[in-house]
Amino acid sequence: MITRVTRHIRNLRIEFTLLGLLSVLFFVFTMLEKGNHEFGPDLIAGCILSVTNAFLGYVFIERAFRMNNNLFMLFSLAAMTVRFFLMIAAVAVFLITVTTNVLEFVGSFMAFYTIFLVAEVLHINRKTDLLKLEKVPVR
Repeated sequence: MITRVTRHIRNLRIEFTLLGLLSVLFFVFTMLEKGNHEFGPDLIAGCILSVTNAFLGYVFIERAFRMNNNLFMLFSLAAMTVRFFLMIAAVAVFLITVTTNVLEFVGSFMAFYTIFLVAEVLHINRKTDLLKLEKVPVR
């Protein structure tokens, strides 16, 4: 049990290290492109929205894995729908009220959204494989 938890934590560290590296590279690329060395608030706002979406996805996935197969699918689809509409509403509010540099905001949001979506799929696959090894019914 402890070995499995340690292995899982190590895999999470690798994923978060890769996500951090990609994030740093994205920020550095943006700074070099602009020619100045300051972060735009729109860039950070897009990043924060994507991180919020990824956090909500992780929470919903962990809760869904505790359910049986039918409830797993229903809960997963409902959670994706809720997250989708929350993100559309948040992006719309930011674009209408706060954002001054639309390209910076949308580019940051979409870049981080894509990165976290890949991490989410990898997490689901790893969790499913772990359940197969434990002989627990897999979704």
